[in-house]
Amino acid sequence: MERLLNERQAAELLGISARHLHTLRKRGEVPYIRLGGRVLYAPEALQRWIERRLQAAEAAPSESAAQ
Repeated sequence: MERLLNERQAAELLGISARHLHTLRKRGEVPYIRLGGRVLYAPEALQRWIERRLQAAEAAPSESAAQ
């Protein structure tokens, strides 16, 4: 099992600000766990989340094709 990441580490891994990651978490858009009052992120869960988002983007019709 990989080490769990705190919010700053997870944001760095995703290439976004910690504030934006916090917003995504509050919206229920990104996977996380609470452990002893701390919010932590599993790198493998974040990777799967990214892959699902990429697949959804690839499946969506492109905006340029609609014009």
